[in-house]
Amino acid sequence: MNAGFSRRKFIQTGGSLLLLLPLVEYCKNKSKTGDTKPGNKTRGKKVARVSKKRKQPIVAKMVTNRGWYKNKRNGKIHYFDDRGFTPSLLYLKNQKEFETFVQHLETWDAKQLTLEIFEKKISKKSKDWITEQAALAFASSGNYANAASIIGNRIIKRPANVRMWDLLAVIEMRSGNERVKAEQLELIARFSHTANPALKARLAKYVNTDWQAKFKEKGLLWDNQKI
Repeated sequence: MNAGFSRRKFIQTGGSLLLLLPLVEYCKNKSKTGDTKPGNKTRGKKVARVSKKRKQPIVAKMVTNRGWYKNKRNGKIHYFDDRGFTPSLLYLKNQKEFETFVQHLETWDAKQLTLEIFEKKISKKSKDWITEQAALAFASSGNYANAASIIGNRIIKRPANVRMWDLLAVIEMRSGNERVKAEQLELIARFSHTANPALKARLAKYVNTDWQAKFKEKGLLWDNQKI
C-alpha cells in the first residue's frame, strides 16, 4: 500500500463498497428473475423462495445438567434427559439467553411431582415429550394411577401418537391396578373405530392376552428404564 493510499482512504473506500453491495445483489437477482415488462417471456412466472432454517445456537452437548430442575425466577420445572436436552433450549436465541436460563436452575426432586404441579408448573414446550418423562417419574415412585392419568389426557388430545398408547400399555401391565386397566379399556373403546391402520393394529394387540403374556416375558422396560 503506497503513501498516497492512506488507511483512512482504505476504510472509506471499503465502507463505500459495502454500501453498494445491496444494490449489486438487487441487480443480480433482477437479472435472474428477468424483466417483467410486456413482451418478456418470463412475465408471470413466479420465482420460488427458499426459506432459511434458523440455526439453533444451543445444542445438547453444551448442557451438563441431567434430571429435574426448577427455575428459581419463574417457578417453571424442566427435565433434562441423558443428552442434556430439554425443549426449552430450542427457544433460546443466543448464548446470553442460554447462560441466563441455566443460571437460575436448581435441582428439583421428582418425588414432589403431583398432578397439580404437572398441570401448572412443568414446562410443556413439547407436550408429548414431557408427558412421557413425567409419567416415568410417577411410575418410578409407584404412582401408576397418575402416570396413566396424564398419558390418557394426552392420548385424547392426540390419539395418533402410538408411543403414548404403548407407554400406557406398559404402565397398565406393570401396575396391576384395576382402575388403570379400566381407563385403558375406556380409551381403547373410544378410539376403536379409528381409520388409522397403525393405531387400529395397536389397539387390537393391547387386549390380546397372548400378546400381553409375551410382552411381560420380555420385561417391562421403557428406553432401557425399568418401569
